[in-house]
Amino acid sequence: MKCEICNKLKAETAITKLKDGEEQELYVCHTCAAAERKNRQQKSQRTRKMTGLPPGMSITLSGNAADAPPPIIGAILDAVNGLVGNIEGAVAAIPKPPAEPEKKMYDFPLGRVSAKFRIGSYLHLEGLHVIGELDAVRRAVRALEMELVGIDHEGINFVGHVFTLRYSGSQERAKRVVRDLLAQERNARVRIFEDMSRIFADSICRALAILKNCRMLAASELFDLLSPLRLAALEDLLDGITVEEIETILSEIDLSGNERFLDICELDKLDSARADEANRRFEDVVLNERAEERFR
Repeated sequence: MKCEICNKLKAETAITKLKDGEEQELYVCHTCAAAERKNRQQKSQRTRKMTGLPPGMSITLSGNAADAPPPIIGAILDAVNGLVGNIEGAVAAIPKPPAEPEKKMYDFPLGRVSAKFRIGSYLHLEGLHVIGELDAVRRAVRALEMELVGIDHEGINFVGHVFTLRYSGSQERAKRVVRDLLAQERNARVRIFEDMSRIFADSICRALAILKNCRMLAASELFDLLSPLRLAALEDLLDGITVEEIETILSEIDLSGNERFLDICELDKLDSARADEANRRFEDVVLNERAEERFR
């Protein structure tokens, strides 16, 4: 049988060859078999990733693994590296704008704010909290390059919803912001008393239930619970305690954070004693007849 490739020499071995998209078995001579193997080796080229390129750039070559890259590639690499270096140098040469100095912030004095809207030296914004507008108000104040600064203590954020105002710019501008804040809080208190009385009543009753029955009471939690009760007392909704008495208790609460230095046993004793005192003091505090009529 003659070789099926050269048709001259005697067929001595069998090989497979891709022909018209299909593999066929051919019987060929040793010479043609060797030539076919060499041809396959040349075609079995792999893609190599070149190294030494600038970040984010790659070039691939087709060829045998042992082949060295053509000289043209070296020229391309040199040109690209030079271009990137020139760009980086040009960018570095551009002068950076000077950093804007931080604006100095001041604490706005709140001593002249009406006592109804103040606990000590803090604005009392419990009404805005109850109607769910406190976060929006804080964002609006921040947009004016000012900040409502609350008290974060023992895992409770904005304890009692009391705030100081920090401002930049003129004090007169800050004064107008405080005036607007007080107007918003005044409107919020009208809404919770007239349009959202169920929600207001819930916050009052929850606070009373905890104060009457708790067994452990942290300082920040006590301050937080007294916040809605102060509004209730201002609206003459409670029997058994007055606004002045609530404000006295608030003024005696230490939110400085000194308690965190106590060991766990001492802190537990302090929280227990605080709870016992709250149980005793609020045992007879209830919603009065006026409240019962408003909260039906």
